[in-house]
Amino acid sequence: MSPSLSSPWPQSLWPYRYTSLTSQQLRERRELLSLRGNYAQLSALVLLLLLSVYRFATSNLGTKGIERRSTLVSAWLDSPFMYGATEMRRHYLVAAGWLVWLLALSAWKTGDDHLHLTRSIAHTAMATTPLHLLLSPKLSPTFNPFTQVLSRLLHLPQTYLTPYHRLFGRLVIPTLLSLHAFLYIMFFVQNGLLEKRLNDADVQFGIVGILVMGALVGMSGWVKKRGSSKRASGSVSRGTAYLIHVSLAMCLLAVAYCHVEYARKFVVQAVGIYGVDVGSWVIKKVVERDVIMR
Repeated sequence: MSPSLSSPWPQSLWPYRYTSLTSQQLRERRELLSLRGNYAQLSALVLLLLLSVYRFATSNLGTKGIERRSTLVSAWLDSPFMYGATEMRRHYLVAAGWLVWLLALSAWKTGDDHLHLTRSIAHTAMATTPLHLLLSPKLSPTFNPFTQVLSRLLHLPQTYLTPYHRLFGRLVIPTLLSLHAFLYIMFFVQNGLLEKRLNDADVQFGIVGILVMGALVGMSGWVKKRGSSKRASGSVSRGTAYLIHVSLAMCLLAVAYCHVEYARKFVVQAVGIYGVDVGSWVIKKVVERDVIMR
């Protein structure tokens, strides 16, 4: 048995403890973190498949009775969740289910180890960042290979995926990362480590990451508002909003890369997906220029 650090929280309120681990236990937890990340990414693929199946099923209804009932359900699911919202009820239901699943995956096999749970939450969230980039609107959908696969193979057009990108970015990932930060701060405060750890680079990067994430979430409403403008003068606003949004997102990924070693694989994957998007846009511009010059 490993010794446990003192915790002022009653066991009935918070069942997790601060446990001192042996080198063998640390190695086992790192292996579990890696496995958890793999499961999170596999879950992302399953989610895309389920969205594809749902879209196919709702567009190919059977008998009139089933069609009538399905129409009523679809009408409810496809109505705004709240007044003025652009996302529908089904978008929020999927986002809520995704969040619950990721929380359950984070808690899987953590036992009563507070720090293992804390790290697992962030690791699971970071493992889904490549999915988040896949769901995002593309600079050049016609040239982007990921968009072509999603639209042609899975029959998921970009307009179908963008609401999930917005909700996952506003609700799911921020909730997980904020919970990760809260649990770490709770550990530092209860064990008298806060002042010391605030001087460490990894904690400082974590604080910067939370601030950048807050700015990114705060910007999302402005980006959506500017993106809906159809006026000629609005094109500059859309471009500016997009640049700010992408700059903050890349900054957050860079901070995560510096914050902890185990997030780097997911950061590289996410940046690679965005790099393919930028490369596709460049190819599109080159092709368009060649067509004009002929």
